[in-house]
Amino acid sequence: MIRSILTVIFLLALTGSWAQSRTSSPYSFFGLGQQTFRGTIENRSMAGIRSYSDSIHMNLQNPASYSKLRLTTYAIGLEHTETFARADEGDDQYDATSIEYISIGIPVSSKTAFGFGLVPFQSVGYRIGGIEDGVYTNFTGEGSLNRAYFSLGHELFKGLSIGGEFRYNFGEEINSSSIFINGVELGTNEENETDLSGISFNLALNYDTILADGHSFNASVVYQPESDITARNVRRLSTFVLTTDLNESINRTRVGDETRQELQLPSEVTVGVGYGLPRKWNLAAEYSLRGSSSSAARSFAPDNSSFTDASSYRVGGYYIPNYNSISSYWDRVVYRAGVRYEENGLIINNEEINEFGISFGLGLPIGRAGAFSNANIGFEYGQRGTQNAGLIKEDFFSLSIGLSFNDRWFQKRRYN
Repeated sequence: MIRSILTVIFLLALTGSWAQSRTSSPYSFFGLGQQTFRGTIENRSMAGIRSYSDSIHMNLQNPASYSKLRLTTYAIGLEHTETFARADEGDDQYDATSIEYISIGIPVSSKTAFGFGLVPFQSVGYRIGGIEDGVYTNFTGEGSLNRAYFSLGHELFKGLSIGGEFRYNFGEEINSSSIFINGVELGTNEENETDLSGISFNLALNYDTILADGHSFNASVVYQPESDITARNVRRLSTFVLTTDLNESINRTRVGDETRQELQLPSEVTVGVGYGLPRKWNLAAEYSLRGSSSSAARSFAPDNSSFTDASSYRVGGYYIPNYNSISSYWDRVVYRAGVRYEENGLIINNEEINEFGISFGLGLPIGRAGAFSNANIGFEYGQRGTQNAGLIKEDFFSLSIGLSFNDRWFQKRRYN
């Protein structure tokens, strides 16, 4: 039954879920969009920690973690974000709802497992503008850069695992800008439609051990080499008449030749350590450093922006009162929390655009005691940007829901 349900969900998601915009931040205009993917709901409820893994959940940001997977696992995640923006010109509010990932992980032995799925990891989604001093402006953008991946993890010897991930990156982004000056007959619109494609890789090394006092210690290194991505852009220049209800009635359009540009996805390295008591609690800390090659700006990027290396700091963990309790359901619930701070590497008007987030989550068991499937709920509050230099400061609230179903494959039945 689980296989049938998950197959239907997987096919439905493939029919158009990736076309939606996963963010509504004006900052997503810069570079190749805003990097919005931070792992499964379980991991992002712990600030996006990548170093922790277990035997019944997938860690989509650490391929070495697959070596610990003991059950075939199906996972899907959804998120809704409400954003409240403040700027010198006034306040605004916008929202976005999206599917975050669809994944399957399959163990083939006690030391090896693989997984595959789809993840939209960078997104564009904004709409800003208005009328000021007789000038009408309208700037919009939508689209995402998605990732189809295949991961493999293997335990070399007790406690030490390696993993690798092959990724095919693809997507489409559309950016449009319109200007109309009162007293001028026609306004102008420029639309850039960009198709993106390329391959990349992710490598990981995990170490887990049980200390003499029964506590656990784990450490991990995850490395993403710099990779190329091809951008094929078509530019359309149009004139339009602005109607009384502020609709743009296109007058004439000229389509330019397709241009091709080779961009780079930056290299990134993450190191993390964790300490805890198995099936009871764990606390982990991580640091990530991402290169600035994402600054390979597209031809229509503004002159007032630049990129530098980005850094991320994360601390997160979980607590389970009694994982196999038969008397209290809430004793089997996984309680998660985390905090993160990210220097995103984006500079606009000489101001750094940084981000802060604090997250909480619950892992709710599905079925009887001893069952492994679960529903995961996460909540995050965060801030992004600044009001300095005429920029925008955003406060955002995210609610995420994930399902993780477990099944057994490739195991012989003892009885018919």
